[in-house]
Amino acid sequence: MRKVHVITQKEAVAEEKLTACTATVIDVFLATSTIAFLLENNFEPIYAVKDSECAIELSKSQSEPHILLGEKKGESLPGFGYPDPGLIRKSDEKQGAIICSTNGTIAIEKASKAKTLFISSIVNGHLVAEQIHLQQDNSSIVLICSGNDDRFSMEDFIGAGQIVEHLMSKGDYELSDSSKLAREAYRDAEKRSFVDLYECETAHLLKKFNFPNAVEFVLRHHEQVDVVPVFIEGKIINDYQVTATKKM
Repeated sequence: MRKVHVITQKEAVAEEKLTACTATVIDVFLATSTIAFLLENNFEPIYAVKDSECAIELSKSQSEPHILLGEKKGESLPGFGYPDPGLIRKSDEKQGAIICSTNGTIAIEKASKAKTLFISSIVNGHLVAEQIHLQQDNSSIVLICSGNDDRFSMEDFIGAGQIVEHLMSKGDYELSDSSKLAREAYRDAEKRSFVDLYECETAHLLKKFNFPNAVEFVLRHHEQVDVVPVFIEGKIINDYQVTATKKM
């Protein structure tokens, strides 16, 4: 029976222990939601880097069209679009994206040595759970909450619980204590239409920096985005079509 663990913030990740695991990074407000919406809107591949310096350096090496998105501690970065998923518009032609953030992209980098690495938010967590369930291996499942700049994040914990809930609806899994609590947190939050997330720390931070609609936009798209972002060879691509093919 596969085990499911929840790590409550990226700073607690032991990178060397992930090499035989299936990992999933969650940063509901904003990075992993933004990545999901980028893929849905024809931006692929996506490169997640730890800071603006790395983003600019990578951008200079790219010959294909791409956009730059980023923030640092909630503030906008010169020359970068803000990674608010509500600001993303459909690209007529496929192009790449480079994104950096305070929490989510750093968590992705810390988890990059995992056997398999998915990117999830409450907008697509149901499909990520399905893809994990379809895996033909017995690797432990590690759900990594990005957290809020070295602090616990309510929304990421609930996002982890969403995956646990969907996994348990599909089969038998051995849950750690944190996984059990995350599942209960998600079930309670969903029953109450995620009302508490409108008052979480990150929601107040986004309001402070004049992005008051980001939280509502993400919550309104709960389980509405049909993408399964997977990290492969340094870039994030959409694996959803592969999932659909396997089901046929």
